[in-house]
Amino acid sequence: MCGRFSLTSPVEALRRLFGFSERPNLGPRYNIAPTTDIAAIRLGPDETCPNPHYFSAHWGLIPSWSKSADFSARMINARSETVTEKPAFRAASKSRRCLIPANGFYEWQKIGKSGKQPWLIGVKDAPLFAFAGLWETWRSPESSVIESCTILTTTASQSISFIHQRMPVILNPADYTNWLNGTAGTEILKPMASESMSFYKVSPRIGKVHNDDADLLDPLEAKLI
Repeated sequence: MCGRFSLTSPVEALRRLFGFSERPNLGPRYNIAPTTDIAAIRLGPDETCPNPHYFSAHWGLIPSWSKSADFSARMINARSETVTEKPAFRAASKSRRCLIPANGFYEWQKIGKSGKQPWLIGVKDAPLFAFAGLWETWRSPESSVIESCTILTTTASQSISFIHQRMPVILNPADYTNWLNGTAGTEILKPMASESMSFYKVSPRIGKVHNDDADLLDPLEAKLI
């Protein structure tokens, strides 16, 4: 799964990789949590010549037909294996796809009966990458509009499966356009190659949402020396 991640790259680095023209005022975020607004990229609005565009979305997808936004916290992830079948994600998987930029994601390894050790996981040769995502537009009974998103997950790469059995889908940059325009199917929603993964233990401070500082990225062992 994916319940926390970081995005600290400068906006210009995002613009170069993803090709959007907007210049959002984005500061570094070291501990991005569900139900907050996050950065995302989608195609549009010109259907004859669609280009990547930046937008901000509530993390926790709210289906357009939903009567309430209350359960969005349970919709932060969508299993790639069933995304075309589940009513909450089926329509979005066909025509409302997005990229969710990140520098790394956090996962908790179970230790003993009740302990948990957080790890920061990334890609060795790609300090900035993108998760496969879906987005939706929801209108409340009061006519306010919320754009929301979810991150797709898959089985974990073998090298990190001891931490957790699931991981977010990290797309190959060569697949970005085909994912966004819908020409790529679920065959690209697969685990990252094991040898490409980087991972190390980090401080349990990451568990507190209000902690959002650069120290969260430091390897835990370095803090103990």
